[in-house]
Amino acid sequence: MRSWKRRLSADERSVLLAELLRRHPELGREAEEISCALLVVDDQELTSEITARLRALSLRGPVSVEAGRGRVLEVLQPYIDDLTRRKERGALRAAADIAVAVMLALYECRGDTDEDLLLVRMGLPGAADDLARTVYEKVRPLHLSLPSLADECPEWTWYEESYGP
Repeated sequence: MRSWKRRLSADERSVLLAELLRRHPELGREAEEISCALLVVDDQELTSEITARLRALSLRGPVSVEAGRGRVLEVLQPYIDDLTRRKERGALRAAADIAVAVMLALYECRGDTDEDLLLVRMGLPGAADDLARTVYEKVRPLHLSLPSLADECPEWTWYEESYGP
């Protein structure tokens, strides 16, 4: 027989947690600490991870910009999906941190020169800039409070003009 915990839907688990916290308010602080720990994103570590994944996209031979763009977006889509899920669950800071990590990873790739790297073959820095705009347009409807990236990404004046303080 399946465990009762696995039989509960996400909504039922949410109701269960709310009821437990109502009956045991002394667990509130601990629940808050646990949820904060689960929702924290180390944006520097995540930026490094995404940058490494983008730099792992290498190939030999010609590639169309559109095909390359598709491959890069395939790498980035799980992060966009994750930040969307977190936003829907109310983890706004974590969602924004993931969005920023994706943007910073693209920015870090702007200076790459290895001819075997996909982004280099697509034409840097323009390819990274165009992809960053695409990511921003995907994230924008989520209405996350994104920070200024003026110090980290000085060439992206379009971002500074778009994100709004």
